[in-house]
Amino acid sequence: MKHNMGRTERVVRTIAGFALFFLGWAFMYGLLTWMSTAVGAGVVGLSFVLIGTVLLLTALFAYCPVSAIIAHNSCQACKLGETHRHMPV
Repeated sequence: MKHNMGRTERVVRTIAGFALFFLGWAFMYGLLTWMSTAVGAGVVGLSFVLIGTVLLLTALFAYCPVSAIIAHNSCQACKLGETHRHMPV
């Protein structure tokens, strides 16, 4: 699979993915009780967990299907046609 994500985008997605995942987990298990009465904590929590998981998976594989559809490529090595080292985030 060809990469279409640069290092900076992978780092941002990893940080945002972990933050959303754990925030969603906190909503689902009632650790944020001040918010759970105002909003459906289970629905919001599950949504955050799912979005965080998608962000983490796209960062792990350095490939985003949505970016491929709109022809967005932030990987500099791919743009230049160079072979690049597949370094972890």
